[in-house]
Amino acid sequence: MEDFDIIDVHVHLCRTKEEEGDYFPLPGRRERDKWATPERAIEYMDRNNILKTAFMILVPRQYRGPLYEKAKLRELPEGQRKKEKERISQQIGPLMREMNEWGCGVGRRLPRLLPFIGMSDDLGSPEAMVEEVALRASQGAKGVKMHPGQFSYYANDEGFWPMYEKCQELGLPILSDSGPWPHSHLVFMYPNPLGYKLYEDLKDYAEPNNWAKVLEDFPKLTVILAHLGSAWWDERVELAQKYPNVYFDTSQGFSAPDQLPVVGRRSLAEEDVVRVFRKIGVERIMFGTDLPGIPLQPQLEQILRLPFTDEEKRMILSENAKRILHI
Repeated sequence: MEDFDIIDVHVHLCRTKEEEGDYFPLPGRRERDKWATPERAIEYMDRNNILKTAFMILVPRQYRGPLYEKAKLRELPEGQRKKEKERISQQIGPLMREMNEWGCGVGRRLPRLLPFIGMSDDLGSPEAMVEEVALRASQGAKGVKMHPGQFSYYANDEGFWPMYEKCQELGLPILSDSGPWPHSHLVFMYPNPLGYKLYEDLKDYAEPNNWAKVLEDFPKLTVILAHLGSAWWDERVELAQKYPNVYFDTSQGFSAPDQLPVVGRRSLAEEDVVRVFRKIGVERIMFGTDLPGIPLQPQLEQILRLPFTDEEKRMILSENAKRILHI
């Protein structure tokens, strides 16, 4: 482990220790493992040889009530759906802006932490999303985080086109969740009727193929699809064959006898990882974890024990991120 530098391109941070307790209510965690506030994150990085970390800005779990309502809007008549969506956006949009401003401040104060601002149609019009990207880029944002499943939208909704154009112009990468939502482990860790319903319905907001039109229309836009080994991994491979501007992270790991996948359905088996990585191109894959909800060590050990060359391991663990994220 000492021979390899690490850049983790996918973690989540919290503003306070109390917020971390609500965001990640994981039983049995030791005090030293509660490190999701920025200063504690730096200490954690030092202990684990992590050079830099890209942190994804979302709405904290305890404030997501309106998002559960938004997930049910598809069942409403069109007129009522539009009215309810506006109401929900009035609650979520200001909170997302608040979180983005906080995250950019963290990045300026602690430059080893790279903020990826949250993005959703809850911010308002296409013009409002463009303004948010421009503002946060001026404040030090290093990328944009999209989570279609959590915010109930499709990446190929052309309302996002001006925002994609702005990201392409500024050279800001987009990192998007890709896979079914909610993940099966969330349904059972945080049970609620809506979670079960969404899981059973298999909502396809974050299906990788939803990015095909975006990748085609914005060939200079860097898109990173998270959770390479998760469900629909075969779609990610197909996208990689067609579009040179799509990249991937390894967050949540791969299915193995000693490591159950976060999303068991159609997950990539560890025994197939090397072959699939080389088919995609190892130079397009970056190490990520989805910390602190999913631990670092098993995911790192998985990469290290696989029969990659040392050079391939260096590429995955840090060198690709330096190039793709311009760090």
